[in-house]
Amino acid sequence: MYKKAAVLAFSGQGKKTGERIREALEAAGVHAQGRVPVRFASHGWMGFSTLAQEVEKLFFTVDALIFVCAAGIAVRAIAPHVADKLRDPAVLVVDETAQFVIPILSGHAGGANALARTLADVLAAIPVVTTATDVHDLFSVDTFARQQGLAIVEKDEIKHLSGALLGGEPIGALTPECGFVISPKPVGTPFTHTLHLVPQDMVVGVGCRRGVSGEALFAFLSAVFAREGWSRFRIRALASIDAKREEPGLLAVARALNVPFLTYAKEELAAMQGSFSASAFVEGAVGVDNVCERSALCAAISEGWLLPESRFEDFCRLRKQAADGMTLAALAFCVKTC
Repeated sequence: MYKKAAVLAFSGQGKKTGERIREALEAAGVHAQGRVPVRFASHGWMGFSTLAQEVEKLFFTVDALIFVCAAGIAVRAIAPHVADKLRDPAVLVVDETAQFVIPILSGHAGGANALARTLADVLAAIPVVTTATDVHDLFSVDTFARQQGLAIVEKDEIKHLSGALLGGEPIGALTPECGFVISPKPVGTPFTHTLHLVPQDMVVGVGCRRGVSGEALFAFLSAVFAREGWSRFRIRALASIDAKREEPGLLAVARALNVPFLTYAKEELAAMQGSFSASAFVEGAVGVDNVCERSALCAAISEGWLLPESRFEDFCRLRKQAADGMTLAALAFCVKTC
């Protein structure tokens, strides 16, 4: 589902409805922050003085934003930040009395439509879903991609596939005009409008010296992946040691790839099992003999993609690569694609 969400309410009644939403999200394993104007702040609900500044901060740090208010307030608040249907968070509006749940942004790729239905069940409300394929109960390729852990490469092709479905035309292997291909490798364009779906089956562990630019890191990663014949869309997460959690270059690369940047304490990295490319210099600097390989394995285990007893060498696809103060390593795991 999601990892982080924020619920924004603007009145006492809205806060009560918001608390029901937060409880439902927390019960599903989602860390749900509560935000209200300062005068309504209380335990579990942080106060804000300026909505525009609060939304600007939250829009880029959470997976879902739920407004308990009039839809117009939410639309004006998010308008300056809406940029990319594949990157924008899910945004929903719930009225204060919890009669309606309305997804207004990222209905498919961000999962807002599915979340609206889930919250509507919890609140005994009516989900108001307006996306065309949902209204007509048709297949949605971007929803399918999200559910199957697939990255969408050509987002502009989504409209062609959806348009074909809405026009009553077949897609996929049934027509030469529109279709999608699921493959971790380049397979060409068998349809006039071909949408490539790439299994996100790789975790990349990264390390770098302080101050390395995002451009340099992205170029390094891209060059390594090009050499190996891999699509960068296969990357499901970047990982490193927690000493690098605020490193601007690494954060920039994670944003560019549209994947989470996960960091772990040196003790967690040291507990990983397997054969690693050890470095006395690295151990002296950060307290563990390897960052990139160990963090890739740690992320895969922590996120549930590999079993706790997994060893690095059993899933390694690329051992430590180094260049100009940057290192990376990659491992792969299986993902469900049908």
